[in-house]
Amino acid sequence: MHQLYIMRHGQAHMRAPSDELRELTATGIEQSFTAAQQYLSQLHFDHVFISPFLRAQQTFEQVKAAQVIFTHSATVSWVTPDVSTRQAVNELASLKGEALNVLIICHQTFAGRLASQLCDGHEQGMHVDTAAIVDIQTEVFAPQCGIFQKIHCI
Repeated sequence: MHQLYIMRHGQAHMRAPSDELRELTATGIEQSFTAAQQYLSQLHFDHVFISPFLRAQQTFEQVKAAQVIFTHSATVSWVTPDVSTRQAVNELASLKGEALNVLIICHQTFAGRLASQLCDGHEQGMHVDTAAIVDIQTEVFAPQCGIFQKIHCI
């Protein structure tokens, strides 16, 4: 069984020159570090995929500061707020290996829609709080194949 963790970035400032450049607040930095330390630091990830948006990149920096272990990491455009989950499901399905542990660091809308797509087969989306981590278990990365385990909140 694969294990997928979908982490929403920490609290971000509301104002910035563009959505892509919104930074984490001091609270967001603390949230991200605490969530990673409490829920991810005992795991080894085969893959970490991160949104290119600044607040997700800053969240990833806190994940690394919490000494979360991972083999591969990549910044990818297919986990940004307004994209369809279809490409993410296809990218996850193309990963090679058995019993993979995968972490995605992304945004509220995408995190909720991907969790709903994998577990329920639709993109209506569930709410994911800042720095919360959705834990899904699945035999294959495909719509309606995921089993929602829990949501870790700080």
